[in-house]
Order: sequence, then C-alpha cells, then structure tokens
Amino acid sequence: MSFTEILQQNWPIFVIFAIVSVGAMGYGFMRLNKIRASGQEFLAKHPDAAKIYLTQRALITSEAVEVHAVGGEAPMLFVEKGKRGFYILPGKHMVEVSYSYTRPGVLYKNVTQSTGAVQKELVTEPRKSYLLGFDRNAEAFTFTETTKTND
Repeated sequence: MSFTEILQQNWPIFVIFAIVSVGAMGYGFMRLNKIRASGQEFLAKHPDAAKIYLTQRALITSEAVEVHAVGGEAPMLFVEKGKRGFYILPGKHMVEVSYSYTRPGVLYKNVTQSTGAVQKELVTEPRKSYLLGFDRNAEAFTFTETTKTND
C-alpha cells in the first residue's frame, strides 16, 4: 500500500491531527505571550523586583523546580531566553515550591521522585537575580545569587 492510498483512505485522521496540532501550538504561543505581557506589566509597577530563575533540565533524565505560590498568592512568572522563573518583590517571602526528578526505569517506563509542595523562606534584594535549585545529595533546596541583574 502506498502513502497516497493510505492518505486517501485515512484523510479525516490526518486533518484532525493537523487541526489539533495547530490549535495546540497556537494555545502555547498565546500562553507564552500572556506570561510575557503580565511580567512586563509587573515590572512596570515594581521596577525594583528581583528575578528568580528555576532549575530545569531535560535529556535522558529530567528535573524541575516548580513554584506554586509566593506569599500565598499565584507567582508572577516569566520566560526569558528559554529559562523560566518568577518575579518577587525585595524582602523576605515564604514561597511554596516543589522538585521532581524523572529517570528511565528498569521495570517501568519512567520513575519520578518528587518532594511535594514545601515552604521555603527567600530573602531577596532589589533588582538582583537568583537561582532556585535543588541539591539531590543533600535533599534540600538551594538559593543563590546569580551574576545577572535586572536592567
């Protein structure tokens, strides 16, 4: 059976797949633009806000730090050059974060380990950038200042 015969017999499936793919890409772009716009609006109101980048890696194994709340409220997220993070006002804040690590399994397709939501106190200074990560050996979150500044 040739490709054209398969296409002629199953054209509705290909059309539905194309529509769903285009819709998913459109939704992704709209969500990304909304995140960027809300982040720019937040920075306009609070020019002294600090940036906190979240650790995220993905190859054979993947790991990610997620932020769920900042002071009990939804975080002000941003995406910058492929890196994710959130804005925070200077000072001391309680942040609800979690960490997950996924690796290929032996008996199962993937094995995921997660910390669940954890409260972490962060102290930030105006217009500075930080990295929020997780040390798997110490099983603790890390919070370090980076050399980047908010300009």
